[in-house]
Amino acid sequence: MILDSKEEVKVYLNQEGLIKGDDKALVEHLSGGVSCRVWKITVNENRWVIKQALEKLDVKADWFSDVERIHREHEVMKQLELVIPDSNIPKILHVDYVNHIYMMTCAEEGVQTWKDLLMNGMFNPDTAKSAADILSLIHSQSHKIDEQVKAGFSDQNYFVQLRIDPFHRFLINKYPELSVEINALIEELTEQKTCLVHGDFSPKNMLVEKSGHIVLIDYEVAHWGNPVFDLAYCLGHLMLKAWHLKKPAEILELISTFLANYKGQVSNLLPHLGLMLLARMDGKSPVNYIQDEKLKQIIRTTAINWLRGGDSGLNVFDAIKKQF
Repeated sequence: MILDSKEEVKVYLNQEGLIKGDDKALVEHLSGGVSCRVWKITVNENRWVIKQALEKLDVKADWFSDVERIHREHEVMKQLELVIPDSNIPKILHVDYVNHIYMMTCAEEGVQTWKDLLMNGMFNPDTAKSAADILSLIHSQSHKIDEQVKAGFSDQNYFVQLRIDPFHRFLINKYPELSVEINALIEELTEQKTCLVHGDFSPKNMLVEKSGHIVLIDYEVAHWGNPVFDLAYCLGHLMLKAWHLKKPAEILELISTFLANYKGQVSNLLPHLGLMLLARMDGKSPVNYIQDEKLKQIIRTTAINWLRGGDSGLNVFDAIKKQF
């Protein structure tokens, strides 16, 4: 059963006994990125979110991924209750392994993503600190996860389908002259497995409540792997917004705060960051808010320089600052 309309969602809720026939359920479609259908359900005082995986992702290029990945997401969320305060993670309320659906609690009304706040010109360093604190806990405390569960998370199939193939390997086809460098990064990400990695640690997946509290969502790419990916992914998004918004000083402060508060050690961050920047220009899922060709070329130049080892003598923040 594919939940493509509000009426189909209501039928599903009734079939599963999640609402009663006389309940007045308000169903609202939410942006789920490119990989899922996401619906907000309001019934009386209850607010829930239902999420269903798509086999073909909603991008121009042909990009497919196993719908079983949706179950990795809710399984990771349950495990993270051992790792970070559960108020930072939605609660799982219902799981459907047949239709590849799960339902979770919904964040408070009026919540905004960190991405939306940034795009609207709100640059709060406390949000960057909170993001770094959460990521630090995920990386440093995931050793508490049961060994058998950890072994399951070591399967990186979904990470390969949703990150390595559409980012790294897609770029090798476009930039064969970078194949040696990119293949080395792939090896680092797939062979150096030290902790739980979120895999989609982007401002769009951080819901900032009015109190400043962050609720972290979207765990379908989570896996046991190399923490450098999460830092490169997040920093890449922040850099792109600094270029796009023409607010380098404000976002450099966020980047500085994020790096200062991340309590972990990663290696070779700049080349991985370069890969992220190039992927968001020329991978299967380029960012939609950067259209200026001159700016795209500036970003490509920075990305390729870092992929080839440029600025390796600088610390990460100084290398980033140098670009603005």
